Parts: sequence; structure tokens; C-alpha cells
Amino acid sequence: MQEVLELGSQRQRGSGGGPVVTPTSHGSKLVSADMHGAFVEVVRSRCSGRVGTRGIVVRDTKFTFVVVGSGDVVKTIPKEHTVFRFTVPLPGPESEGGPAQDTRDGKELVFELHGSQFQNRAVDRANKKFKWRNVDYL
Repeated sequence: MQEVLELGSQRQRGSGGGPVVTPTSHGSKLVSADMHGAFVEVVRSRCSGRVGTRGIVVRDTKFTFVVVGSGDVVKTIPKEHTVFRFTVPLPGPESEGGPAQDTRDGKELVFELHGSQFQNRAVDRANKKFKWRNVDYL
């Protein structure tokens, strides 16, 4: 499982040739992000039993994330009324045009994703224009 985590962090860091996430340009990239392979943690949920669940997203459907946790346990977590947390490592100065390096002094961008506002298929999310909505349930 550790190998999968390392591959996921390399992909999030931008070493695959795609755009690099920086603190100033994260918003537009987050809206169209493909969450497959991301390490997520449930920080808030209507069902208290889901809080603290963490793992790698292996399937991103319109209404759920399918997550593989420690011990190879597969859990399906609904997006509705759930807040997910994930991190994206900041790239080092050499990784912008050259090979990927470790994160800049271990700094990471921490995001909390409100699943109720992220209820789209990954394919549709990449092509859809995002509309801001109020968060009524907080």
C-alpha cells in the first residue's frame, strides 16, 4: 500500500507533465480535479461512524467515493453531507521544469472538500463550468 501512496503523491505533485498546483492557482485546478489515487480523510459527516475514515480513492462516482483503507478494507463513502480532507505537496523549485524533487521544506496545501458540492462524475467535472453555491448545512 505504501508504493501506491508514493505513486499518488508523485501524481499530485505534478511530475506527470501536467500543470503544477501552487498556492495561488489551486482553485480552478481543484474544481476539475480527478480524485482517483488521492489520499482522503473524512473530517465531518452526518454519520459519525465515518469520521476518521482514511484511504486512497479507487473509484469516484457521482455520489460516492470508494476508498481502500489500511488493511485493504474497501469502504464506500457517500459525498452528501460529508467533508473530506486531502493534501497536495508543494513542488520544490527544481521540479517546475525538470525532474520532480521532494516537497519544499515538507510544506503541503491542505484542502477540505465539501462532498455535497462535488457531486459530479470525474469526466463531467473536468468539462463543466463551476458555479459557486452557499453551504447551508454547516
